[in-house]
Amino acid sequence: MKTILCFGDSNVWGGIPGAFDPVTGLAGRHPKNKRWTAILQRTLGDEYDVVVDGINARTTTLDEIIPGRPYKNGLAQLPVSLEIHYPIDLVIFWIGTNDTKIQFKRGAENIKEGARKLIQCVKSSNKGSSAKPPQILLIAPQPIIKVQNLHPQLDDSSIEKSNNIGLLYQQLAQEEKCEYLNAGLLIQSSSIDGVHLDEFANEVLGKSIADKVREISL
Repeated sequence: MKTILCFGDSNVWGGIPGAFDPVTGLAGRHPKNKRWTAILQRTLGDEYDVVVDGINARTTTLDEIIPGRPYKNGLAQLPVSLEIHYPIDLVIFWIGTNDTKIQFKRGAENIKEGARKLIQCVKSSNKGSSAKPPQILLIAPQPIIKVQNLHPQLDDSSIEKSNNIGLLYQQLAQEEKCEYLNAGLLIQSSSIDGVHLDEFANEVLGKSIADKVREISL
């Protein structure tokens, strides 16, 4: 059995568009069988074990400033996740959207470099089979779209950065010799909140990522 670790933000966790509750501070989550990670598992079958490590607001390498919740720094959490789930055959990264938030003042090139640090963390690890590094699939998140209820930490600059991530991540994948997929060529963010995925997008993604995984020699 091949183990696939899906590591990323709320679009790995399964956030429902527009379902954040400001009173509780909690977000709504798609039923497990509707998330792209579960669709990936179903499509690939029993020869694969898809494990999920997604958390709302996760960044590549940054600690959240507003509202300052812990555990949002992907690079700080990744070694723990690798340790928990090894041996891992493939790490799928879906991350970068939260790096575009106003509070971080981070340009698109810096987001690329944040993702590079995650990739290099995996490449320098021994958490794959036979104590070798796992393989890596880098997915460029679909761009943010401008909607009336866009998160207050996102603005036009965030949208512009998110539109640049696809090409920058493609370059990064080539430079780091890992696999690449651009989600923005397959689906778009929900018009409800401009960031998250509806059930249809999850379905399309799960099947498309499964096709990509089958192309990789694990």
